[in-house]
Amino acid sequence: MICWSCQKAAGEGVLCAACGAVQPPDSKADYFQVFGIPEVYALDEAGLEQRYKELTKLLHPDRFARADPRARRASLERSVQLNEAWRTLKDPIRRAEYMLLLAGIDIGEMAGTGRQPADHVTLPVPPVLLMEVMELREALAAAHAAKDVHETEALIAKVQSRLKTVVEDVAKGFAASPPELSFVAARLVGVRYYRRFLDEARLLWEQEGAGPGKDHSHAG
Repeated sequence: MICWSCQKAAGEGVLCAACGAVQPPDSKADYFQVFGIPEVYALDEAGLEQRYKELTKLLHPDRFARADPRARRASLERSVQLNEAWRTLKDPIRRAEYMLLLAGIDIGEMAGTGRQPADHVTLPVPPVLLMEVMELREALAAAHAAKDVHETEALIAKVQSRLKTVVEDVAKGFAASPPELSFVAARLVGVRYYRRFLDEARLLWEQEGAGPGKDHSHAG
């Protein structure tokens, strides 16, 4: 890439290797490339967070308040791209879904985003899973109507346990050589339904003004 400021080779970094001007983001870069890390599921999460903080500081608007308009625009575009990459890679489920998307398998929150390749495959939701989730929601509604705290907590614990197992299975699937993408995809199909269930349970707790005091929207 040629630097917009000095017209020299800018290199692969955020800043031009020749003059230090912030460079526009590569729209074709995947989220791993945004952070400059290998595409692996088992990330060093502490290292990822540290890298995010470093890049956020480097791209902070205050550094470009008096800069050329092109530099301000590039820093803003870089920041937007960085934040989107961070939201995805820091979450083990979204990271797994994104890696499947890069491999051409459309699943979960990534479905319908327009980021999937032309030859992607969208996995169907098994009817047995839909039935299971419907029964869980009906049981939750009944427990809420009866103000049965113990049953509600038991349902929440059951779904949280299932999410925890999914995350463990996903990690094993990606760790295999070669990665077992079909297995990972099959395990991830139900995640968004489980998360919606936990979100609904949390809202019911808030309506009652009581509850376990936990954020049930994430696994683990």
